[in-house]
Amino acid sequence: MNRTSRAALSIALVFAFMLPAIGQTDGEPNASQSRPPSAIQPEDIPKALEGDFDTRDIAAATAWADQLNLADWLGPLAPLALSPFFGVACLSGLSLWGPDWITDNALLGAAGPLRSVPMFVVFTALAILTSVPRLSKVSKPFAQAMDQLEAYSVIVILLVIKITASMTAESVGTAETQIAQDAMPVMTAGVFSFTANTLLLIAMVVNMVVINSVKFFFEFLVWLTPFPTVDAIFEVCNKSLCAALMAVYAFSPTLATVLNLMILFVAALIFRWVARRIKFYRTMLLDPVLARVWPGYGTPDPRGLLVFAQDEVGPFPAKSCLRLRRHEDGWLLTPAVSWSPLAWGSGRDGHVLRCGSSPRLVRGWLTHSIHAEDAAESDTSTVTVFKISRRHDMHLAIILEQCDLLEHQSTDEAESKTRQQQSAVEFA
Repeated sequence: MNRTSRAALSIALVFAFMLPAIGQTDGEPNASQSRPPSAIQPEDIPKALEGDFDTRDIAAATAWADQLNLADWLGPLAPLALSPFFGVACLSGLSLWGPDWITDNALLGAAGPLRSVPMFVVFTALAILTSVPRLSKVSKPFAQAMDQLEAYSVIVILLVIKITASMTAESVGTAETQIAQDAMPVMTAGVFSFTANTLLLIAMVVNMVVINSVKFFFEFLVWLTPFPTVDAIFEVCNKSLCAALMAVYAFSPTLATVLNLMILFVAALIFRWVARRIKFYRTMLLDPVLARVWPGYGTPDPRGLLVFAQDEVGPFPAKSCLRLRRHEDGWLLTPAVSWSPLAWGSGRDGHVLRCGSSPRLVRGWLTHSIHAEDAAESDTSTVTVFKISRRHDMHLAIILEQCDLLEHQSTDEAESKTRQQQSAVEFA
């Protein structure tokens, strides 16, 4: 096996250990006509391992791995996702006043934009301005509304820093860096191809979005609790955890990367569960406000009424965002958006509720609910409950006619109170 093939194999092996299962590595062209140029096949590995790797092969693999600086970029993502502005302020402080063994880092280096006193002051001020409102239940809704803007602004800043650092490294690269540039792997997926740097950027965005979304959900649940001091305790714990993870990153970026991946793994396990509930709470709380500010937003959609399943129904899990409309066989439930994961597999064709009578719409204080008696699978009918927001309060007559619903009327005060309690926003 020649020098070029060995260099490609060395890079592939390093990449396999550091970024497993993300694609196929293409190297320099070879004489094979039945496969992509220089695509490394399993049968090439024993041949390539025969003999010794020369210094150029080792330098190419090592320089490529060092150029990505995976630990330097992945290590601080968890604390940045927990508290974006405070995390950037910590990174800027480490870059400005940290010892040399800390600043010898792709992110904290002397040439990076984080090594700036004005930047440290600005992000420290932003951290204070966004943290103080979180201490009180009265002002916390404003902070929650700004939370996503804070997270995505820091994502953009981090990506700009990464792209700038990559461009700088390319313009002033050493001989070893040039070797790594020449042998930089390209991951192919169908008609698309990505460099390792592009995949790293995508991984950084996904990492921050997943962890930040889970943190946002639990912070929202804390706001719903009736205990006023819990919000302040949660915020102090959040900032303390962010500072602790940043201290770990300063001590060892590799250890911080391991912790980040562990946090990401746990967050990814519950991400879809959390995402459904974030959508539910946002819809229930914001829809009535938007309908007041923008009357056109309250106009019923001809595609069907937006509902949330209180419990699992058909192929859809609890709190799934669905559309309910009249169907020739009953009432059809379909995912609210066609590209949603709910539309994959058995949920693609929807689920039909075969009710003996029209579902009943029950008014509530914060939300309304729809009660449908579904007797499709057994002789015993089961009541399926759906939650809807108060978005269409001005057009309920149209909703009742469009979806063939009946408005529940009760003269029993106890029953009415029970129905209203069932129509309240619950924690899960």
